[in-house]
Amino acid sequence: MKQALFLLNMGGPNDLDEVELFLYNMFSDKNILPTNPATRALVRQIIITKRLEEAKESYAHLGGKSPLSDLTQELIVKLKNILDMPIYAAMRYVPPFAQESLIKCKEEGVEELLLFPLYPQYSTTTTLSSYEDIVSRCKALDYHPKITMLACQYYDDIDYIKANVEQIEKAINGKDISEYDLLLSAHGLPVSIIKAGDPYQRQVEANVSAIKTLLDIKGLHFKDVKLVYQSKVGNATWLEPNLVDVLRNPLNRKVLIYPLAFTIDNSETLFELDIEHREIAEKIKYDDYIVAECMNSSESFVNLIVKYVKMNSLEKNNSTYPCSDCSVCLCCGAARIYDAEIAKS
Repeated sequence: MKQALFLLNMGGPNDLDEVELFLYNMFSDKNILPTNPATRALVRQIIITKRLEEAKESYAHLGGKSPLSDLTQELIVKLKNILDMPIYAAMRYVPPFAQESLIKCKEEGVEELLLFPLYPQYSTTTTLSSYEDIVSRCKALDYHPKITMLACQYYDDIDYIKANVEQIEKAINGKDISEYDLLLSAHGLPVSIIKAGDPYQRQVEANVSAIKTLLDIKGLHFKDVKLVYQSKVGNATWLEPNLVDVLRNPLNRKVLIYPLAFTIDNSETLFELDIEHREIAEKIKYDDYIVAECMNSSESFVNLIVKYVKMNSLEKNNSTYPCSDCSVCLCCGAARIYDAEIAKS
């Protein structure tokens, strides 16, 4: 069966003109704003009006674009050295969208799409949204491949946890870690989404617990290890503690921040954490403020993705789904619905 691998992510503006498109598409997503279409359109317009110029200014600090697309292409180049199949980035809100790649796959007779989310923890706002995007585009193209979600979450995969710790060790760079607080920063979500059943929070907390365990096993003892949430928007109640609040009320003025919910660096790591929040630390006179890089195209992350591709081929004759019949995730729940539709058609 001819296969192609799609790396799923939200995407980031490739130039300042795409910032408005990014905001428009993000806040048009029913998984991001789970309300009726009329209300969603109103809220979207308010957000764009309020945030557009500020968002453009943020990207201007990064050279006029998000680094996400270029870093993802670097990852794809390394994967192509190992995997003998077409590999594409499928961004949700700005190019490269999945559309052109799917047209190419259809023309070339690709029978199975292997989807790998660049989101380690599952959320309806990220993984599900990207999955639904692929499915809807395939239907619009009258293209009916088998769609396989290689992993709808991998926050508790031991190789992923090891890759996390590698990035943390790289960032601390031989300094006395007993003097530092480690802040594991995950992207925040409105509490209303969590209460609706989204498993993101508990997966983030489990991710933190696994990192703490491996740090202890390796004898890496920070002064404290804390989970924090970043990127709050609006006045709704979001997951806490908020990173900004923690930074403004320091118990320790030496911190290392690791972006827990991102695998590829983007504006929320390189601008929000490393520029915007660094200004807070400098004003309060922190002794040291370190932001770790995401895994990007590290050897460990490349190997993790390759592992899931190879595991998929080994499990073809195994009737057990990777998540043991979970009704929430995509590798068995929603994916079965799609498979049933394809069989019927």
